[in-house]
Amino acid sequence: MDRLEEALRDALRRKQAPEGFAARVLARQAAAGRWERFRFWSGIPSWRWAGAVALTLVLLAGIQYRGEQRRRAEGEAAKEQVMTALRITAGKLDYTR
Repeated sequence: MDRLEEALRDALRRKQAPEGFAARVLARQAAAGRWERFRFWSGIPSWRWAGAVALTLVLLAGIQYRGEQRRRAEGEAAKEQVMTALRITAGKLDYTR
């Protein structure tokens, strides 16, 4: 147990910071502060981003579904028109014969 305690004591012993450490930390913090204003999303929690993405996906899926319904309805209407035209043509051909 003495070696473990000694190792812990050595690891936790106060040490002098390297030369220029404070200046490097302050410079890095200042550089980060300059770019922070360009990151408008930095203050928004991630759960709000997830909610916004989920809402966007649901809206896009709804728009896609609605468009598919409209295309299907137009296709059915065109099919009905073709069938009506064929019935009229068949009737006229029968009358002609």
